[in-house]
Order: sequence, then structure tokens, then C-alpha cells
Amino acid sequence: MKFIKLKILNLASLDRAGGEVINFEEGALGESNIFSIVGPTGSGKSTLLDAICLALYNRAPRYPRKKGDKDKMEILGIPDVGEKNRLSPKDCRNILTRGKKEGYSKLTFLANNGNVYRAEWYVEFKTKNYSNAICSLYRLTSRKGKTEEEEVDWNKIPAIIGLDYEQFLRTVLIAQGTFANFLTASEDERYQLLEKLIGNEEIYTNIATRISKVKEEATRAFNEINAYFGAIDKDIIKDKNELDALTKRIDKLEEEERSAKTELLKIAESLGWYDTEDNLEKNISLYEGKLSDARNKLDEIKADAERLALHDSTIEAVKLYDNAEKKQKEIDGNETELKSLSKKVAQKEAEIDKENINLAKLKDEAQKANQTLEQQKPHINKARTLKGELESANTTVKEKQIAKTNAEGAFSKAKQDVDNNAAAIRKGEEMLQAAKDALEKLKSVLQKKADELNEEAEKGKKALEDEQKKTEGKDSDTLQKTKDAAEKKKTDLNEAIRVRKGIETGTKTISDLEKKNKELEERNKEIEDELKKVNTEDLTKEIETLRKTCTLMTSENWREHRASLHDGEECPLCGSTHHPYKSGETFEPVVHEMEELISSKEDKLKKQNDKKLRLSNEKSQNAGILETNKSTIADTKEALRNLEDEWRVIHSQHTDWPLESDNLEKLKPSVEQDAADASNTLKEYNKAVKEVDRLREVKERAEKEANNFKTESTLKIKEAEKKQTECTTDLQTEKGKTANLKEQLSEKDKNLSDATNALRKANEELEAKKQAIKKEIGNNDPDVLEQSLTTAKDNADKAVKDKTETISNLNADLKELNGKIDSTNQTKAENISKRETSVNALTEWLASYNADKSHQQKLSVEDIALLAEAKDNWEEIRACLKERGDALTSAETTLKNETKAHTEHQQNKPILTKEELAARKKKLDARSITELVEAKAHMQRHESAKTTDGPHVQKEAGCRNVHE
Repeated sequence: MKFIKLKILNLASLDRAGGEVINFEEGALGESNIFSIVGPTGSGKSTLLDAICLALYNRAPRYPRKKGDKDKMEILGIPDVGEKNRLSPKDCRNILTRGKKEGYSKLTFLANNGNVYRAEWYVEFKTKNYSNAICSLYRLTSRKGKTEEEEVDWNKIPAIIGLDYEQFLRTVLIAQGTFANFLTASEDERYQLLEKLIGNEEIYTNIATRISKVKEEATRAFNEINAYFGAIDKDIIKDKNELDALTKRIDKLEEEERSAKTELLKIAESLGWYDTEDNLEKNISLYEGKLSDARNKLDEIKADAERLALHDSTIEAVKLYDNAEKKQKEIDGNETELKSLSKKVAQKEAEIDKENINLAKLKDEAQKANQTLEQQKPHINKARTLKGELESANTTVKEKQIAKTNAEGAFSKAKQDVDNNAAAIRKGEEMLQAAKDALEKLKSVLQKKADELNEEAEKGKKALEDEQKKTEGKDSDTLQKTKDAAEKKKTDLNEAIRVRKGIETGTKTISDLEKKNKELEERNKEIEDELKKVNTEDLTKEIETLRKTCTLMTSENWREHRASLHDGEECPLCGSTHHPYKSGETFEPVVHEMEELISSKEDKLKKQNDKKLRLSNEKSQNAGILETNKSTIADTKEALRNLEDEWRVIHSQHTDWPLESDNLEKLKPSVEQDAADASNTLKEYNKAVKEVDRLREVKERAEKEANNFKTESTLKIKEAEKKQTECTTDLQTEKGKTANLKEQLSEKDKNLSDATNALRKANEELEAKKQAIKKEIGNNDPDVLEQSLTTAKDNADKAVKDKTETISNLNADLKELNGKIDSTNQTKAENISKRETSVNALTEWLASYNADKSHQQKLSVEDIALLAEAKDNWEEIRACLKERGDALTSAETTLKNETKAHTEHQQNKPILTKEELAARKKKLDARSITELVEAKAHMQRHESAKTTDGPHVQKEAGCRNVHE
């Protein structure tokens, strides 16, 4: 990846208004491939690197967090207001500049995939708390000269740049202090740390492991080939008779093995016969049981089967019986209906006679109603005239009653007004007295409270003056500068100790490494001298000569040649006439002695090769260590130069400080105490200032409360006095109403008396009219009476008409009933004829059935009746009978087939018993083929040794080169 632009706002000391912008592609940065970030302590060098990490990973080296770390500090006791939102020291949001409300880091970079991205990290301090950091990622593209942004998942950054946070710190950004840790670490720790810094923790370990593995494999292969060549000579069968005997023995053993396997197959076949026999016998027993079960289940429904057969043979008879019974029921129904109809005819005739009598009575009642109406008409007309006069008198009474009610209401209201006036006067006097008492009490309470507030204000003023005396003669700027100077001196001292320790450690490291390098160089010279003394070529040639000689001496051709030599005759090869090694007895000790010589030479060669390899490895290892040490010395010297530069800056500010780190350590208690004292003094001053501010607020608040209370008290007293005045005014007003209200009450009383007399007179006239009407028509209303008499006459006439219609309808019903009787008698006769036909047919069927001798059971009409009334589910019985019959047939067939198979199987019974066969099989299974395997392996080694001697010679040379 490549950085393009970095924007920073309010991060640590980088708090310039508008933020900071670093463009890595413009100006001097754009023209340089490498550059440094320099500046005094606290200028923001590390903040730039932290900003890059924050934008990419939401983490920064100066705020190392582990999984499970809390975001907030745990404050013991009751936290102050400012401590409630204090973050954990490891929370990267601490980087926000103190006093600033927001901050961000925006890094634009080119990724390896060719795309340009902008990673953003934003944090905000709200009213009381820090907001969660907001991380965003945008892909930047350019279209038609305009830059377009597309939001991408920020969590994909490790995949985009190919590095997670830890890998980024190891390869791209090495955090401040890492090289200092390197300088002060032990040799092993420096080795591990260097590997960690360059990301090669496992490379050198893997290389060493690979070298060791290859060496072990080469050594093992070399030893295997040496052993193989030693075994080849032993594996070759040189005696032809021995080879022939081995061949014949293998053939014999293979034939015996084939015979044993053939016999085992036959035994397995015979044992299988016995297994099949056992299965057949078990199956026969099983199928016999199933056959018995099928027969039993069929017997269980034997009675149902017989009833089903009887049912099937009597279907026609049952149908005839059902028809006869059906017609009998219809005949019974006809008779019942005839009885019912006859009864209804008698009832209708009696009802008609009764209705004729009622009709005569109704005609008499109608005549009487007509006469009564004509007699009452003169009295009704006179009463109607009196009724009009009565309504007029009644209206007069109502008017007089309303006048009396109004007079009573006016009198009651006037009396109530007089009573209310008296009550108001009493209440006004009580309220006036209460207002006077409340005013006196309020003045007393308010005066007491005012005295208390004034006293509290004086106390606050005095406390403020006492606290202000503590801050007199002190200046916060001076104290802050003193504290900052002490803190800076403390920081510079710690930096000085770190730098001097780094210088001392680095100097010692260089000295130790140079001493170690000198020792390694001397040791490598010794190794070169020892390697020059090791000479394996002559010894190797000597061994090869001896091995070839031994091979020739022991070869089959030379053995035959020696056997053909005779004393006194010249050898065709060497020309000698004396042949001491002609016989095997003389020759074998010589061969054995030569083999022992070759073995001793090979052991010596192996020891020299091992020594040469060990020395070469040691030399290579020493060379690697020398190279590493030289690189470390160069890096350490570079680090020392940087530390010396840092020391010169520190020493220029503190020329009285010693050079030794131990002496600098001795200054720490005094410097730290000065810093602590300056910090405490500033804290005490700030605390006192804070207390002065608090007391000033208390004093001002007390004075304000006293002034506010004084104002409120004045208002409350004025309100109480106003209320007292209002009570006095209200009381005088009520007393002024009393005389007028009493005069009105006397006038209302007279009006009520006049209204009462007028109402009494109107009621007397109304009563006289009512008595006159009563004399004519009694207590009846003329219109109602006339309507009643008219209605009675109309009702009587209607009753006569309705009764006449009822009698006519009854005569029609009687005629209809007589018609139904005739129809039912005809239907009954037809049903009797049809029943007799069915009964006769059933009798003939029974006679024919009983005459048939194939039927064992004689049937009667009663039997047919029982079958007709049966509730059996004949189809279910039929299905069950078929299912169980099929099961019986299947069981019989299966048993028959299994019995036949068993009979056929008995014809192939083996001669031996099962126990004899098992014993023979056990014996054959226990046979050993070790002799055959060893013989064939011997022959195989012989053949392999003959065919692979040449290729393995080449392989031996290759392995020897790798081994060396």
C-alpha cells in the first residue's frame, strides 16, 4: 500500500484550528522515497503514526488494549463530576485533545488492488460522555474529472491491504521503544525480537529443521545402501545345488498349501450343508406353527361362516318376509289412520253443533248492543256540552295555580334572601376578624425568617473572606509553570536514564559481540586446519580396491577357475604353478580376513567423514553467527548514534547531570519529589480557588435569597392588608341590604294570600261542572263512552259474521275427512292383497327349501324372521373368512415347499459329521506357512540381488555425495 494524504484534527498536541493536512504526493514528500519525522518531545511525531493506525484499525500503539479491557476507569469511593466519564488509560479515545469537542483522522491510501481508499476515524465528546468512535471506509473513483465516493465495509481493511493490526506494526510501523527494548534485551531475546520485528519468527527455525531433516534422510539412506550392499552378497545363492534344493522345496511347500486350501474349501462347503440343514429344520417347525395358527383362526369364525352361508341361501326368502312385514305395517298404519279419521269426524260434528249454539247467542248480544247505543246518545250529547265548559274552568284553575306557585316562589326567595343576608353579615364579621389575625401572624413569621437569612448571608461573607486569604500572594500561572518545569525535568530524567542505559547496554553489546566474533574467527581457522588434515580420498580408493578384490575372489566364475587348477601347471592369469587357495578350506579364512579388513577400513572412513561433516557444519554455523553479529553490531552502532544525539539534546538542558545511569537513578527521588510537591501545591491552590468560587456562590445566593424574601414579604403583607379591607367593604355592603330585603318579604306575603283565595274559588266552579257531567253519564267521558258503545255493537256484528264463516269451514273440513276415510279403506284393501301374495310365496319357498334333502336344517317363518332382523355385518364376515382362508392356503403351500426342499437337501448329506469337519478345519487353520514364506523370501532376495546390483551402485554414489 502507499499513503497519499493524512488529515488530522484535535489529536493529542495536534490541535491547530482547521486541523493538519499532510500530502505525501506533493512538494518535498512527493519527490522523496524516504524521509524522517523530527521534532522536540511532545510535538506530535508519534501522534502522526497513531493517527494512521486509528484510521486503519481503531487502535494505536500508545493505547495497547487486550480483549476484555473496560472502556471506563473504576473509581473507588464517590467519583467527582469530572471522573464519572473518565476513560480507561488504554482507550484510544484518550487521544482527543483535552477541551476539544471532536477529533478525527482521515487517511487516503493506494491499495495493492489498484484502488484508492479513504479510511476515517472520528470521535466526539458530548455533554457528559465520549461517543463511540465512528470508523468509515470509502472507495474513491474519478469520473469525468469529478471524484466519486462509494462507502465500503470498514472491517474489510485487513483484507484490502493484506495486513492485520499486529502484522502492520511488525512490517510497516514499528512502535516507539521497540529498538530500545532490543538494545536492553539478552542475546536470545534480541534474536527472538529481531525475528518478530521483521516477521520471520519461523523462517530460520524451519530452515534449520529442514537441513537437519535432509541430513538425517541422507545419512539413513547412506547407511541403508551400505547395509544393502552388505546384504546383497549374503542374499545371492552361489551354490547351484543349494539353489535347486530351494526351488524344489518351494514347489513342494506350494503344492501342500494348494491341497490344504482345496480341502478347506470342501470343508467350508460341508459345514455350510449343516448350517442349511439347521435353517430348514427351524423353518419347517416355524411353518408348521403358522399352519396351525391359520387353522385355529379359521375355526374361530366357523359359526360366522355357517351363518353367512345360511344368509346367502335365504336372501330370496328374507326379501319375501320383509315385503310381507312391510305391507303388514302399512295395513296397521291404514287402520290407525282410519281410527284417527273417524275420531276427527265425530269431533268436527260435535264442534259444528256447539258453534251453531254460540251463533244464536252472538246474534242476541248484537241486538242488545244496538239498543243500548240508541238509548245513550241524548245523554252523551249533553255531557259533551258540559265537558267544554269543564275544560274552560280547568284552564282557569291551572292559571290560578301557576299564579299561586309563582307567589309562593317569590315569597320563599324573599325569605331566603333575608336569611342569606343575615348569614353573610355573620360570615363577614368572622372573615374580617380572621384577616386581622392572619396579618399579625404573617408579620411575625416574615420578620423571623428575614433575620435568619440575614444571619446566613453574614456567615457566607465571613467564610469567603477567610478562604480568600489562603490564595493571597499566589498565582496559578506561576504554579502551573513550576509544575510543568518539574514534570519536564522528571520526564527528561527518565529519558536520560533510558538513553544512558541504552548507550551502556549497546556499548557492552558491541564489545561482547566483537569479542565473540574474534573467538569464532579463531575457531574457524582451527577448523580449516583440522579439515586439511582429514584425507578420505586415499582411504576410499583403498576400500574400493579391497572390495573389488574380495568380489572377484568370491565370485562363482573364479571359484570354478580355482577348482580347475592343478599343482605344477601354470595359472592362465598369474602364471604361478603353486596354488595354495585351490581348496575351499584354505581360501575361506583368507576371504574372511579380507572382509574384516574392509569393515575396519569402512569404520575408519565413516569416522573421518563424520568428523569432516561435523567440522563443516560448525564452520557454516559460525559463519552464520558471525554475519548475524556483524549486522547486529552495525544496527546497534546506528542505534547508539541516535541515542547519543538524544543525550546531547538532554545534556544541553541539564549540564549538571552525570553520565552514568546509576548516578542518574539517584537523582530520581529528589526530582520526582519536586514534581510531586509542585503538583500538590498546584492542586491545593486549585482546590482553594474552587472553594472560593463555591463560597462566593453561597454568599451571593444567601444575599439573593434575603433580598428575594424581603420583596416577597412586602408583597404578602400588602396582600393580607388588601384582604382585610375587602372583608370590611363586603360586611358594610351586606348590612346596607337588610331593610330593603325585609320590606320586599312583606309585599310577597300579601301577594301569596291573594293568589290562594283566587285558586280556591276556581276549584269550587270546576267541581260543580264535574258533578253535572257525572249525573248524565257517570264517571265516563262522553266521547269515550260513545266510542265504547259503538265498538261493542260493531264487535257483536263481526262476531256473528266470523262464527258463521267458522261453521262453514268446519263443514268443509268434515267433508274432506270423509273423503280421506274412503281413500284409506281402498289403500288398506290393496295392502292386504299384496301381503297375502308375499306370504303365499314365502310359504311355497319354505316348502321347496325344506323338501331339498341337501339342506340339513329345516327352516320356518320364525327362522326367516330372525335372519331378517339380524344386525351382522355380512361383508366384513365375508372379507375376514376370505383373508383367513387365503392365509391357510399360503401356510400349507409354504410348508409343502420347505418340506420338499428339506427332502432334497438330505440327499447331499456329507460323509463326515459336523464335529469331525470342524476338528479337521481347526487343524488345517493352525498350519504354519512360515517355512514357505521364508523360502520364497530367500529366493526373492537372491533374484533381487542379481538384478539390482548395478543400479544400487549408482545410488550409493549419489547418497555418498549428499552425505558428504
